[in-house]
Amino acid sequence: MTETRRYVSPKREAQAAATREAILGAFAEQMSEPGRIKLSPSEAAMRAGVSLRTVHVHFPNEESQVVALGEWFDQKLYPQGVVLCAGPDDLARYFRDIHRMALKHPFTRALVSDRGVWRDIRKSRRTARLEAIRHAVKAIGAPKRATEGATAQLLALSGADASLPMHDHGLPLERVPDVIANTVQLIVNQLKEQARKG
Repeated sequence: MTETRRYVSPKREAQAAATREAILGAFAEQMSEPGRIKLSPSEAAMRAGVSLRTVHVHFPNEESQVVALGEWFDQKLYPQGVVLCAGPDDLARYFRDIHRMALKHPFTRALVSDRGVWRDIRKSRRTARLEAIRHAVKAIGAPKRATEGATAQLLALSGADASLPMHDHGLPLERVPDVIANTVQLIVNQLKEQARKG
C-alpha cells in the first residue's frame, strides 16, 4: 500500500496566510471601536474582502477567533516574543520590557478593556505571564500575608491598565516603563526584607 503525499503549494500557503492576516486585522479593527465587546465574523469578512465561509474556514468558532486574535496581538506587540521573568531578581526587567513593547502599539489601549471578548483575549494572552510573576514572588520566601499583598500589587501592574493611566496623568509615555519597573523593584526589595525578618 502506498502512502499518498499531500501536495504543499508555497503560493497557496502564502495566500492562506495573507487571508488569515487580513481577517485577524479586520477583527482587531472591530475591537478598537469604542464599546465593542463581541467579534462579528460577517463584519470581519466584509472588511477583509472575503466570504463569511472563508472566515469560518480559518476560524470556525468564537474560541478559535479569540485564541488567534490573542496570538495576533502578541505578534504585533511583542514581535521578538515575551521573555518571562526568571525569578525575583528579574521582575523589574520583565515589567520594563512588557510595558515598553506594549506602549509602542496603537492597540494597547483597546486591550485594557475587561468586557466581553476582550476579557477572553486578555486571559488567553496572559496566563503564562501571570503565573511566572506569581512563581517569582513566591520564590522570595516572605510570610504568606506579605506575599499575597505583593503578588496582588504586581499583578495589578502587569497590564496596560497600569501604564496608560500613568500617561493619562501626565507622565511622558517613554518614562512609564521605567517608573513601573522602579515600583516593582521597590515591592521586591520590601518583600525580601520581610523574608529576612521571617
